[in-house]
Amino acid sequence: MDKGLRRPKVCFYSSDFGYGHAARDIALARELQEALHAEVVVRTGSPAEFMARSLPGVEVIPGPNDPGVVMNGAAVDGERTFSAVEQWITSWDDYIAAEKALLRDRGIDLVLSDIVPQPFLAAEELGIPSLGVSNFTWHLIYTHLFGKNELTDRIAEAYRAADGALLLPLHEPMDVFSNRREVGLVARPATRDRMEIRRRCGLTDGEPLVYLGGGQSLGPNVFRGLRTALTGCTLFVPSWAEIPGAIRIPPGETETQDWIAACDLVVSKPGYSTIAEAIQAGVPMALFRRDGFCEDDYLIGGVEEMGIGREVSMEAVLDGSWADDLECLMGLRANFDKIDGLFKRDGVKECSSIIGEIL
Repeated sequence: MDKGLRRPKVCFYSSDFGYGHAARDIALARELQEALHAEVVVRTGSPAEFMARSLPGVEVIPGPNDPGVVMNGAAVDGERTFSAVEQWITSWDDYIAAEKALLRDRGIDLVLSDIVPQPFLAAEELGIPSLGVSNFTWHLIYTHLFGKNELTDRIAEAYRAADGALLLPLHEPMDVFSNRREVGLVARPATRDRMEIRRRCGLTDGEPLVYLGGGQSLGPNVFRGLRTALTGCTLFVPSWAEIPGAIRIPPGETETQDWIAACDLVVSKPGYSTIAEAIQAGVPMALFRRDGFCEDDYLIGGVEEMGIGREVSMEAVLDGSWADDLECLMGLRANFDKIDGLFKRDGVKECSSIIGEIL
């Protein structure tokens, strides 16, 4: 890049709901810096510290973007979620005014959002191009929960203000966006060898290691009553989980995809980034459903269709009966050779190329 040229500036809005959006957005932000020499600004809420540690030198501006859903264990609390969404939408005018000032002050050239709706309205009012990057929308989630109403109409209007959307694999129709383009997997590549991680866990290559993940978006009581004395495998859990006898990801670790890649099986709620990182590493999955969160239909359905994972019940996760099929579940690794080519494409580079055309 010519040093006399101004670096393009991108503002990336990452959902506050869990860390999965942040994980995939980190992968794309790194590529935009490297391939396009872009100056990236990130706006997010609860994942702000994680994103700042993962993206040194990137300005991460903390502040609430979206409420997601309120979980009670592995189920959506519909009443509390509706109340949170009502309050959120009443705050939009102030939010949009503040974001317009931020985008203007920093000379932003492009707005990306995963998948916060209101930044598209701010960008539209300023004449700044904008793209959604996701496999689902909050319009789908809230319409499924509450039906079509003034709240969901307002969210649809915001998404329609975008110039387009980059659709990640296992996506819902996302027909509230125009100019939709499918891309390959967007995920952080592993940075360390599988055996390096396993040695840190005191395991040989032949000892089954199973990642048990719930994600920070689930209720804190989701694994209450979990039976951990399982024969035939070692459980591996996130740093925030306190499960007796399990190995924990070290606190402060940012490159958690390395640890998933070291496993023989993932048992988890169907979070997109966990699934994408497992697919990238060829690790089969056993996925339990979040009651009321309709994104799971697309994620679990796609994984089962490819033969690289199966749905398990929450009860089976808690009582450990999923482990009765451990050998069979791990054997699904053989089916990765037959998955659709879309899942073998580098979606990070595809997104970067499309964004580069706009910039």
